Parts: sequence; C-alpha cells; structure tokens
Amino acid sequence: MRASHLNKALAYLSKLEQWMTSLKYDQNEINKEGWEKVALAYSGDSASEDDPNLREFARNEFIKRLDGKHVLEVGCGPGTDAAKFHELGFEVLATDYSSRFLDVVRERYPYLKVKLFDMVQPESLHQKFDGIYGFGSFIHIPRELCCESLRNLNGILKRGGVLCLQLIQSSKGIEQYYIDDWAGDPQCSMLFNCYAPVEIEAQLRLAGFTEVEFLTMPASIYDEIPRLIERGITGYFVFARAA
Repeated sequence: MRASHLNKALAYLSKLEQWMTSLKYDQNEINKEGWEKVALAYSGDSASEDDPNLREFARNEFIKRLDGKHVLEVGCGPGTDAAKFHELGFEVLATDYSSRFLDVVRERYPYLKVKLFDMVQPESLHQKFDGIYGFGSFIHIPRELCCESLRNLNGILKRGGVLCLQLIQSSKGIEQYYIDDWAGDPQCSMLFNCYAPVEIEAQLRLAGFTEVEFLTMPASIYDEIPRLIERGITGYFVFARAA
C-alpha cells in the first residue's frame, strides 16, 4: 500500500516537473512569436542606429577583449551591429530566433552570413567562436532558462573566448516586467528581465564562465525613456570568458 502511494507521488512530481519545464519554454516561444510580429516595425525603414555613440562604445569594449576574428552575434535584430563588425574586418555570423529579422538582415546586408538560432536550444552551429556579442537580446530570455542558455553559449565559444552581454538592472528590485503594445503592436506583450550584477555573475560561473567583468553603460537615449525611469532601470555590460 505504501509503495503504491509512493509511486503515485513520484508520478505526480514527475508530471509537475514536466509541466513547469513546459511553462519555461512556452514563455520563450511567446517572446519569439512577439518578435516575429514586430520585427519589421522595430527595424524601421532605414539601417540607422538608435544611439550610434552607445553602440560604437559597446562594440569597441567588446573588441578590446576579443582575441581572434570569429564573432557570433546573438539576437542581431536588423543587423546593424553585425554589419559594423564586418566593416571592421571580423568574420561575423548574425543570428536571431526571429526569421523576419533575418529577412531584414539579408535585404540590407546581403554580404552577411545569417542563421536562425535560439540561445535556449542546445543546437550546434558546427563551429566555435572567439567572441559572442549580444546587445539587449539576453534580457528577453525567461529567467528560468538563464543558466541553461549561458551554458549553451559557453559551449560554442573557443577556450578563453569572450562573451559580451548588455543587460539591465532595477534600483526598485524588479526582476521582470512586461511591456504591452510592444513596437506599436496591441497584440504583442514583451518580457524584460533585470539582473543584479551579483546574480548574473553567479549564473555565469555556474555555466562555466570565468573572469567576469562589469562595465557601466554610458549616458544614452535610454536614460530619458519614461518606462525605464519609472522602473528604476539602468543598463550595463558584462564580459566573461569561457574556461
């Protein structure tokens, strides 16, 4: 009798674990579908950058820490950063989990290599990179998939390769929030995750990274956005090396 109850309890826990795992991936799919809806509107009509000085600062800081020429950009969006890396002589692969963003990249920068890639999925890109660059993309990954995604990125870096992520934190203790009508689409609600530096460092080290370094984001247009001000949001960069 006791064995029967124990088996039922174990079966229930197994189903509960499967359900919770499904929820984590469901949120990632919702985010992906959201970007598919708004990719064209978000990309705009031209290849201009939202804040050229900030973008150049971020790329330069990444390049300072980069040993080698092979760069993977995750969450490339409309491809402006990938195009700049290419102009500077790097072998860059522009990736995003939105196929519509990649269509924009192909149209604007036909010389760039592009590939559909989701940080959450442990798929192989059949090569390793000297550096991985992600500006504003990792913050849309569900928190529950943070460490798993970092492990996946670690696995496609060469030994000593550098990861650069632009992240956000909240002085009001907010861990995550949603923005409705994202990019002007009333049917799109986008997830944003905030990470205190101590939290993301712990996740990076758990995922096998070393030499974690933080850099404050300089003044930018984001400092004037009301939805960020009201949530106490500030941006920063984190760099980490693959062991």
